[in-house]
Amino acid sequence: MDGPLGDLLSSVERLSESSSLSQLLALLNANEELLIKHLPLLDDLLPVLCPRLNSLGMVYILNCKAATVPLSNMQAVNVFIQQCRRLLLDCDPVQVQMVPAQFVAVCNKFSAAALAIKSPIVAVRPLQAAALALQPTQTHFTQIHAEFMKVCLLSKCYSVAEPLLYRSKELLHVDREATHVTPRDLLLYHYYAGMIEIGLKNFKSAIQYFTLCFSAPSNVLNAIMVEAYKKCLLCSLIEHGEQPRMPRYTSLSITRHVKNGIAPYTELAEAFAMRKASDLQQALEKHADIHRKDGTFGLAKQTVQALIRRNIHRLTQTYLTLSLAHIAESVELSSAQEAECYIVRMVSKGEISAKIDEAQGMVHFTELPERFDTAATAVDMEAKIGAVIGLTEKLHEMNSQLVVDSNYISRMARERQPRGWNEDEAMEAAPKFR
Repeated sequence: MDGPLGDLLSSVERLSESSSLSQLLALLNANEELLIKHLPLLDDLLPVLCPRLNSLGMVYILNCKAATVPLSNMQAVNVFIQQCRRLLLDCDPVQVQMVPAQFVAVCNKFSAAALAIKSPIVAVRPLQAAALALQPTQTHFTQIHAEFMKVCLLSKCYSVAEPLLYRSKELLHVDREATHVTPRDLLLYHYYAGMIEIGLKNFKSAIQYFTLCFSAPSNVLNAIMVEAYKKCLLCSLIEHGEQPRMPRYTSLSITRHVKNGIAPYTELAEAFAMRKASDLQQALEKHADIHRKDGTFGLAKQTVQALIRRNIHRLTQTYLTLSLAHIAESVELSSAQEAECYIVRMVSKGEISAKIDEAQGMVHFTELPERFDTAATAVDMEAKIGAVIGLTEKLHEMNSQLVVDSNYISRMARERQPRGWNEDEAMEAAPKFR
């Protein structure tokens, strides 16, 4: 290739050594307009470059191209996807960490392109590799982590996200300059992580992720946080049989909205507390259209099954022997056969211990055996203790950094100053007249 573009290509290949990367970065910044001016020719440059050796140059070229790829043009989208996959799966971490903003922009457009062709699965592995490449250390959170979680969720590749979910507690380092991360990215990451945990039927973990999302510091009502609370409420009903407890540091904007702004969900929780499956089913059907619109109808239906299981479990705490017909009547099931199916599933999951006498149609409840004496349990406990110790050390390290941080010190000084009452406090302190 001749001309200015050919000269730039030669410079990219020549200056991609580690000792010349700063010089190459300055050259690419100075020639960004040249790349934009020759957009139709950029497709000819990319095959010449090696992703591992020329990552910096490829990021700049793809970033210039990304803004002009129309998502309605399937041919252009497919070409862009293949070009991005080639870079993301084999890029040099050192080079992409020099241009986090441009690299993140390429990844976001790549993700959008994969969704445009209705194939989010093609972005799963490349974004996983890209997130690792952009991390200065394993504890750094990046914007690409949230995008990776999104495509895993949309493609139902929950198992691919599991290793990252397992290591989420390590992602404690938020550095906007190094990884171009924003508060919105943190909210989305925890929201998507909670949704994936629902897909894996890990409701307890889902509650933890959603709680981290809706309890994040905020001065205004945020749609992501509201949706996280809705999902958290449903998961909490399924897992714990009650509404989630809001951390005391949850923002007032969320606590106020929860009281009056999500009636279909609070009414469902109130019906659940009445312990009658028919009342809960009625509350679900009353707001079925809203749940379908919110994408929570399937999860909301599981609360009915959870209530029935919880009611069966209560019977085991009162009776040693019951007929299947009596169980079906007590928990509002249609038949003894349906009650038997519930009991069999609960026994297989270790929720209760029981024996069914099919000839007599009777169920004999027994105490759940303890299972804490195996080698696997000891190994699991040791691993959890080690994880807690590691997390404690990281928290001590973060605390040591915070206490000398000038921004933190000035903010704490402001918060210690006397302040006026807010509206809620004033109403509570106002005299009551009868």
